[in-house]
Amino acid sequence: MSLMKIGKEYVLAIIGGLFLLTYVLQSGIDPLTIKPSSPYVFLNQTFFNTYPFTAAIIFIRALGLFLSPLWVFSFFESAHLAKGGSLLVIAGLMQLYALQQTATASKMVTLEWSFSLAAAGLALLLPTALLLLQGMLHSAHEKIAAAPNPFTPDDDDDDD
Repeated sequence: MSLMKIGKEYVLAIIGGLFLLTYVLQSGIDPLTIKPSSPYVFLNQTFFNTYPFTAAIIFIRALGLFLSPLWVFSFFESAHLAKGGSLLVIAGLMQLYALQQTATASKMVTLEWSFSLAAAGLALLLPTALLLLQGMLHSAHEKIAAAPNPFTPDDDDDDD
């Protein structure tokens, strides 16, 4: 079984299409006017029942935000620990920004963007963990491979 590889330019087109789709969908509805207690209120079932179209916009935009840093990091070979650390910082900043937006009721971006940032930040924690684990395993493998083999006989140990 062979896996089909998608070119990086197609992935960029998909990401751009996701953002364009949310822009078009968002233009047809009014922005949310709720006062959320946290940026994770969109994960509640009542939110889905009350605002299903907005929930779809939030998750489509979150998918675009999730894929964007992964697409950028796809240009770099290895450096798994650096990628994982960078994703951890990006995910943390997304969460902090979403928390600040809801706590201060700031109007810098709409609630839909804040909710999308929160969802994308949560989703980025999975590839962060995988990249950090992969980096640690790769580092351990390099150290093991570089260590001398204790089972090879030394040339100085001639018993003759």
